[in-house]
Amino acid sequence: MSNIILSIDSSLGHCSVAIYKKKCIYQLKEKCKKKHTITILPMIQKILFQTETTFKNLNYVAFSKGPGNFTSIRIAASIAHSLGISLNIPIISISTLAIMAEKAQRKYKKKIFNFY
Repeated sequence: MSNIILSIDSSLGHCSVAIYKKKCIYQLKEKCKKKHTITILPMIQKILFQTETTFKNLNYVAFSKGPGNFTSIRIAASIAHSLGISLNIPIISISTLAIMAEKAQRKYKKKIFNFY
């Protein structure tokens, strides 16, 4: 059985959640303009329902750690850490800039140098 990952991003003006399950990515995205606190939890519940996944099925939880809106990043980090601790699963933090660089690489098919 493959790993199931819940991913949360609220670093900018949108909220997005995704589930990686059985080598497929399911995602929801919504423009929420400073209403991340009332938007993100129902989105998580909705994507779990749509993918027939329960919290106990999750193997990892990931979130974007910024840069971005400070309060919005804290919301995603808090949710990810709460889930990670309560479910006893690893938490993965991912740079928003790394996500954008990966997207640009795929779109323009250019090599990205890793300076980590």
